[in-house]
Amino acid sequence: MFLSPQKLDLRSAGAGAAVTRTAPQSPTIPVRVTYGDSMGGRTWRSGVVLALVAAFAVLPLIVRVLPAGPPGGEAVSLLARVRGSFEQPYSGFAESTGSLALPAGTDLADVVSLLGGRTQVRVWWRSSRDWRADTLTPTGEVDSRTTLSGSMVWDYEDNRVLLTRPEPAGAVRLPTSGDLLPPQLAARLLSEAAPELVTSLPSRWVAGRRADGLRLTPGEALSTIGRVDVWADRESGVPVAVDVFGTDLRSPALSTTFLDFSDDAPAAATTAFTPPPDARVRTRQRFNLVRAVGRLPDQGLPGRLLGFDRAAPLPDLEGIARYGRGVTQFAVGALPIGTAESLRAQLQVAASARPLPEGIAVSVGPVGLLLTDPAVTGRAWLVTGTLTPDGLARVAAALPRGAA
Repeated sequence: MFLSPQKLDLRSAGAGAAVTRTAPQSPTIPVRVTYGDSMGGRTWRSGVVLALVAAFAVLPLIVRVLPAGPPGGEAVSLLARVRGSFEQPYSGFAESTGSLALPAGTDLADVVSLLGGRTQVRVWWRSSRDWRADTLTPTGEVDSRTTLSGSMVWDYEDNRVLLTRPEPAGAVRLPTSGDLLPPQLAARLLSEAAPELVTSLPSRWVAGRRADGLRLTPGEALSTIGRVDVWADRESGVPVAVDVFGTDLRSPALSTTFLDFSDDAPAAATTAFTPPPDARVRTRQRFNLVRAVGRLPDQGLPGRLLGFDRAAPLPDLEGIARYGRGVTQFAVGALPIGTAESLRAQLQVAASARPLPEGIAVSVGPVGLLLTDPAVTGRAWLVTGTLTPDGLARVAAALPRGAA
């Protein structure tokens, strides 16, 4: 069941004096995030989870803060306001619920919980270079502080602090609870939206404030994203609600909404954080799974696939080619034969596995994955992204043949 605001306040207050001294409290401002259940079973193996998490990580979480562009209609003007609001300060309390049936017990338990469980996060956003998010757990909280110097994560229960260096632009990383906040999610989904693809939606009340809406319809026949609906606070332009629909438009695959919202700038003291003097401090290594996929040299992947241009390669990931536009994105990489066969054996027992002439495909919500059969495609390719199974197969069929 969902925890009431009263229970949350009591639990936070009881977390100990160290929390109140170093982690200032905020009003309880809930946000609900819900995922549509598209898995149809929970009989997954750890290797499948790793591969599908790689699918999320391969598609970089890039926010392109674009210029507003020329004036247009009502929807285009709102799109410009939303794009221009990324640095706008706000605060809130987020409650996310994921219903993707991923198993627990892997080394990526935090991501599995994020996509398949309930997450509650307080957030204070002063700018992209100064913000803080506190994720509540059943026994305490995990506090994250982001600055120009990098990020610092404090696990209250373990009394452990993890330090991470600043992320370079376009860095490949795993999704976090902060990525599901309406302003963050909208920024990523709308960063490349073409003006001709957006239309207006009726305004509505969100968190007691008037919000104006727009709809992005990608229009890509092979995309798993049917549409994205965004409502932005009329006063500030900050997105306060986002609904992401797959090809089944009956209900959103992902929905995130502020139940209460403030566009007042948080005080600097609110985002400031000092670890307790007895905390264990460690430096955290960045996620390396995708680097394992992309460690091979460029395999001569084409500059254009299915009408989508290839993006510039990321540092140390030359073996992974990225394609797409807007919310329709996909990536391709070659796997060493041993890794491919191990993954194939696990994919074959996955609940939603789908055999294709080119290989075996699996989908988690809007993200699909295809591991090709070397006997058909010349080598083991991993194709992943927001493409339908037919789209993944068409990509595989267009890849260069090589020695398996």
